[in-house]
Amino acid sequence: MKITCTMPFSNAMMNIASKLPSVSPLHLDHLNTRYGASPGVWLMLLVPLACSSGLYTAYIHCYPPSRLLALLAIQVGVSGIHLYKQMCVSGSHHKTESQDNTQTSSLFLRFLFHPYTPALVTAVAISFLTEIHPIGAIMATTLCAWILYELTHWLFRSFPGSFSLGEGAVVGQTGALAITCSLCNIFTSILMPRMLSDSQKISLFVQTAVLIFSSMVVGLYKLPLLHTARMFVPFVCVCGTAGVAVSSLLLGKWTPLWLLDLIIEAPTRLTLLAWWSGLALVAVALTTWARRRSNIATTVLRKVYHVVIILVFTPGILLEPAFTHLAATAAVMFCLLLEMVRVKEIEPIASIISQAFSTFLDEKDGGTLVLSHIYLLAGVASPLWISPCQFLEVEVMSKLPPESVLPLLAGVLAVGVGDTAASVGGTYLGRRRWSGTKKTVEGSLCGVIAQMMAVLVLVGIGVVDVSLAAWGRLVISASLVAVVEALTDQVDNIVLPLLLYTPLMDL
Repeated sequence: MKITCTMPFSNAMMNIASKLPSVSPLHLDHLNTRYGASPGVWLMLLVPLACSSGLYTAYIHCYPPSRLLALLAIQVGVSGIHLYKQMCVSGSHHKTESQDNTQTSSLFLRFLFHPYTPALVTAVAISFLTEIHPIGAIMATTLCAWILYELTHWLFRSFPGSFSLGEGAVVGQTGALAITCSLCNIFTSILMPRMLSDSQKISLFVQTAVLIFSSMVVGLYKLPLLHTARMFVPFVCVCGTAGVAVSSLLLGKWTPLWLLDLIIEAPTRLTLLAWWSGLALVAVALTTWARRRSNIATTVLRKVYHVVIILVFTPGILLEPAFTHLAATAAVMFCLLLEMVRVKEIEPIASIISQAFSTFLDEKDGGTLVLSHIYLLAGVASPLWISPCQFLEVEVMSKLPPESVLPLLAGVLAVGVGDTAASVGGTYLGRRRWSGTKKTVEGSLCGVIAQMMAVLVLVGIGVVDVSLAAWGRLVISASLVAVVEALTDQVDNIVLPLLLYTPLMDL
């Protein structure tokens, strides 16, 4: 029996479809992307793959639920397709049995490929796989999709030449996930209060900071009157005061006092702060010295900062992963704040920042923004931000199973150890170049060997446990990362950690 839709019903549905939100696609020909970089659309898969570990059975009891981040990450990966390709149904369909059937088919395809369809599907999945109410799930997924589309368009519109298509996608995905998950977790804490561990309190504080900082960025770019030091400094103070007030209500304790107690209650945290402060002074001294010496290769100076990053994150991750998570977030936000000051030319700080950065710029900093140092920090810290909650539920990493440590060190291994060793090895031992690049095969081999030696040291001191079979997969993973580092023209500081983190979760 054949069932067809009546014309009034089809027209009504078409009217509803026409009122749904629409999203303008990003076309390469209309964008001012980073000069010399390929589109790199494959980068859209990195964040969803890295966050997929939250779907593993071992992490279903996390609070807040790790599956929320994993499902939202998959959503932003699928939604990215609508940004880079116009997924519309052509009007030139072959007529089959009736005009009504054609309209119904077109209507179905229109809904199927609508930019907000992934949000609806994800909302259903969240409702079934987590304890979040369906209405809350729909609100969260819709908000996430809207932020992704708006943020990505804003990045390319406001900062021409700063991103390839893939890099813009990663930044847009990260921003959408960070803001959406922060809102969801804060509302959950308000509606369903419960006792929180130190690491959960740190996570809640960081999420509050993400929302306050996002509001600060919106205010700065929407209100031109803030583009002077006379108005910008009070604005930052007001935002900081609001952040302290909100976080104090959420934590049930005055935030400055909570932070002080958090630091002094564990001697290792005081030791880490002293160690990080010393390394920061070394970095500042190195920057000042490098500005006065014109005969030093920029590549060498940048790799010195990679070594500094190793010295910063390795003891932090091994001793205090949750505290390092907090410190890394603060450092990235501080760097982003300085970059906003520089871009908006808020004097006298903007000139000082520009002079300090001028020594370390490379071909990937040719746009409006200078992001290499922020990518380095964010890339190495990214495993801490996306790891399932059980990795951060303890104060000392030694209390975790040894196999849980290695994924958190993905950024240190890929960028700090592997990339640095590849650069040094390629400079002194390189003979055979990869086709179409300046990178050498010998340099890539040095990077793989250096990562294996670093893991061997960690195994020797007992903080990492790698089985014989896992060693084989680790070598393959490190080799894949080395090849990508040699061949890609994308920003490897953010690509390599995410690329290595995903297979390390399965070791």
